[in-house]
Amino acid sequence: MFVEFPLPRVSLDPMITSLHSITLLLLCVAHVGTLAQNVPQSFDRRALHESPQSRRTEVTMVEERLRPFYHGVASGDPLSDRVIIWTRVTPQGGDTLIPVAYAVATDTTFTNVVARGVTSASVNRDFTVKVDVDGLQAGTAYYYVFSAYNRSSLIGRTRTLSDGQQAHARLAVVSCANYPSGYFNAYAGIARRNDLDAVLHLGDYIYEYDADSTSYGGATGIALKRQHEPINEIVTLSDYRIRYSQYRLDADLRRLHQQHPMIHVWDDHESANDAYTDGAQNHQPNEGSWSIRKAVSKRVCYEWMPTREQPDSVLYRRFVLGNLVDLFMLDTRLDGRDIQVEGVSSNASQASKDSLNDPTRKIMSEKQFIWLTQGLSSSTTTWRLLGNQVMFTPVEVNPIDTAYLFANIGPIFSLFLRPQLPTLQQTFELGFRGDVWTNYPAQRNRLLESLRNDNVRNLLVATGDFHCAFAFEYPVQTPFAQSTLPVEFITPSISAPNFDETLSTVSAVRSIVPAIIGTIDTTLRGLNQHLKWHDIIHHGYEILDITPERAQCDWFFYDSILVRPSPERWVRSYVTQLNQSKLSSVSTVANGKLQQDVPAPLDPPSTILRVDDTPPSCVTILGYGPVPADHVMSISYVVSAPVMVSYVITDTRGVIVRTSTAALEHGMRSLVVEMTDLTQGMYTITVTSPCGIQHVPLVVRR
Repeated sequence: MFVEFPLPRVSLDPMITSLHSITLLLLCVAHVGTLAQNVPQSFDRRALHESPQSRRTEVTMVEERLRPFYHGVASGDPLSDRVIIWTRVTPQGGDTLIPVAYAVATDTTFTNVVARGVTSASVNRDFTVKVDVDGLQAGTAYYYVFSAYNRSSLIGRTRTLSDGQQAHARLAVVSCANYPSGYFNAYAGIARRNDLDAVLHLGDYIYEYDADSTSYGGATGIALKRQHEPINEIVTLSDYRIRYSQYRLDADLRRLHQQHPMIHVWDDHESANDAYTDGAQNHQPNEGSWSIRKAVSKRVCYEWMPTREQPDSVLYRRFVLGNLVDLFMLDTRLDGRDIQVEGVSSNASQASKDSLNDPTRKIMSEKQFIWLTQGLSSSTTTWRLLGNQVMFTPVEVNPIDTAYLFANIGPIFSLFLRPQLPTLQQTFELGFRGDVWTNYPAQRNRLLESLRNDNVRNLLVATGDFHCAFAFEYPVQTPFAQSTLPVEFITPSISAPNFDETLSTVSAVRSIVPAIIGTIDTTLRGLNQHLKWHDIIHHGYEILDITPERAQCDWFFYDSILVRPSPERWVRSYVTQLNQSKLSSVSTVANGKLQQDVPAPLDPPSTILRVDDTPPSCVTILGYGPVPADHVMSISYVVSAPVMVSYVITDTRGVIVRTSTAALEHGMRSLVVEMTDLTQGMYTITVTSPCGIQHVPLVVRR
């Protein structure tokens, strides 16, 4: 039968888990405080900040002008002589294998084509296409296009890496884009740039949570009509595919991929919150095998991302930008990582402390660690750069600046919060010592020792995950020499909630959120001299601008993620000079490259376009699978307007075995077809709407 997805489950975000605990604590305090203060309580996330114009009617839709390439194009993992190009073809007429042509040129009009070929989009890979185009020139901008069903895709722009002298490199750094939490304005800003070598995505490209109002960003998603699809927490192959499909229909993300090559590594939310090799905080026994879920999440990530798939299936890999930058993209999440220790506060048990300091605990496999340290020691470029998921630099948050806190929250909140200080302190320590390198001190020390012993200098660390902006020097400590210590730049989130948004979910304590934010700020500044600057409330991205003499990080923020578009503004820049391992603030943003690449056009090429006779449908079937399947198959679709449809399943003889009707709302939706009552064999699902008839293949395997 045709069924809705199960009820959603509540989950937490990794770097905001501690803030969730603080929020619950403050809720309890506020509940008592309201006896003296008549303050109403609600869970309207960031309601005081939300503009009325953001409450528009918006759902995930497709653009007919892009058919059948609704998800756009993408490129990634550039080398000096090759690059991955990607697209997805939405199948028509129940096709399971679709011929796809591609071409690569040095200009947007394709007068100088340097590569062309034919491949296929298969149901086995969710109709995604990846081509590793080789034989290209180093340090060159290229344009590419796909063709299927007599129509052309958007033209994409990409760029190969340099292989010799390079005087200037520019990389955008992003992470943590939660679809329901707000618009991807930062992606749009990066797409407008024309001088980037690549975009580094450090993980949390998607989030696995359900669409309920109590879920992570769920209330905002409902307000903005940006709810997750499918509505359940994603667990199965079809779940993950539908979720990637939804994200890739976002116009700003699609534009980013169209304009720049991306180098991506997963963090935890591409699989499940606080994932490690053998499990995840957000994976429960009733969700099946973790090893299967992990394998499914990896498979779908490789299907939907323009990432070069290595023979041994490892994610960590290396990119060399001429003689200037050696980039090491790490996997500190699923490759050999041990479960994190939760007891990390100063009053933790001795057993927790012993576990934390166990010399065998690791954040990455020994194989990856050897690859990294040997690569760093043998590197001959001017700079070395780690593409790293979680905070590398140690941070101290004990004791909390209670003087500032109580001076700013008022006597009533102070009265009820003072007894909770030990819990509050422990929560802050978990936030900065939990899902970070500090939870794996032995392996971090081994890495620092390797840097010292091999005299590895000029190491930059680009980090995501924390949803906030930080500029760190690594604290000087014996026996590690200052000259071999890294500096770290942490990028804010694209849209995933940060400190103020998470704390503001409790309306009764919303009035003291500025005081709590101020307390965090003063605590961090007072206890961490190596922390040069931070911002824990804004969203945006960073640009790493690197020359032979210095490396500069520029942070760009957006006024809001609740409206689209939103103004971009430069906020702060820090620079490290060659061989210094020190950071200093600079008052101007780095100059862009003199050469600006021609952007790819906004619309598919009319000169290449060949229009077929297939009329548009009010119900667009985006995908279906798995094919074959044993118990259930999922169908994802977009409805242009509310419509009544009928479903008929017939066997190979044309005999009707099941019928059903449904009223479909507009927007992106998904449907589960249960097959427990069907015998093994081949079937056809015929979907009939006022706009026409479509067919979906159904293969039952027992």
